[in-house]
Amino acid sequence: MRTCVGCRGRGQRSVLTRVVRVDDDGVPRAVVDPGRRLPGRGAWLHHDLQCLELAERRRALPRALRVGGLDTSPVRAVLEGGGGHQAAATSVVIEKESGLEADGHPMSTQR
Repeated sequence: MRTCVGCRGRGQRSVLTRVVRVDDDGVPRAVVDPGRRLPGRGAWLHHDLQCLELAERRRALPRALRVGGLDTSPVRAVLEGGGGHQAAATSVVIEKESGLEADGHPMSTQR
């Protein structure tokens, strides 16, 4: 069970949308985490504009994500689009290593 930071209602993970903070050029932005796997602290929100507006009015998202000011326009764009949990207003790329060593084998000890 998770709690929506907007309306304070409780719900399953499948019903709520996870929002995380991403810093772009020193400006913190809130983005929707469609896979629910982005690193960092997350906040949960119903997929509803009213819950986002309540969270903005009460300053609940910046408090939940532990940041002073926060740009919530990417989250608003996703919620207004109505594309469901899998929609993303911005693409967040997380650099991951491939797991392949220098010789191309994932478990190799040779370099």
